[in-house]
Amino acid sequence: MSRVEDELENWTSVKKFKDKEVEEQELQRVFELTTKAPTAFNLQPYRFIVLDSDEAIKKAVESVPPVNKWISHAEKIVVLVGDEEIDVNADRVLDHKLDEDRIDEEKAENLRQMYEDYKNRDEVFMTGWLTRNTIIPATFFMLACRTQGIGSCPVRGFDQDQVSEKLDLKESERPILLLPIGYPKEDDEERNWRRDGEEIFEVI
Repeated sequence: MSRVEDELENWTSVKKFKDKEVEEQELQRVFELTTKAPTAFNLQPYRFIVLDSDEAIKKAVESVPPVNKWISHAEKIVVLVGDEEIDVNADRVLDHKLDEDRIDEEKAENLRQMYEDYKNRDEVFMTGWLTRNTIIPATFFMLACRTQGIGSCPVRGFDQDQVSEKLDLKESERPILLLPIGYPKEDDEERNWRRDGEEIFEVI
């Protein structure tokens, strides 16, 4: 069984953490692996904000309902932020393609215009677009954490407006997920029930 298979087979969301600091080199490796996540047109309109100090973590804890107050025990809380300015990295993406002769200037300009058109569509479209293009890197992040022995659990139940204000996010940015992380306690490794693969897949 490959390491990826092993991590998936033994996946569990972690809500109980050891009182042990996540080592910087392991966190850096998580960041490096997370950048490999695919996004539409490789635009990567997101960033991860690591809340490390007690003061910073408090900003996230104050935004969640009582059922999610367990996040206060995480060693760090990572906030995944999506940017409605979906072309925020477009110049760098296109310049790279141009440098490698994968596209010409005309194609680059057409792509810029397409990104602009996407950006100016309605809020329903933007919500769906951002959700699809941040959930994949979120999954990469959680799997990358597992490869370094770090536990995590995605948290959607929080006040987005409050987090945006407390973290002084740009007007175009939306907090998508809170991702509490830390080294899991040994007694937190039991997996919850999952449906069988043959029950969730249909071949037609």
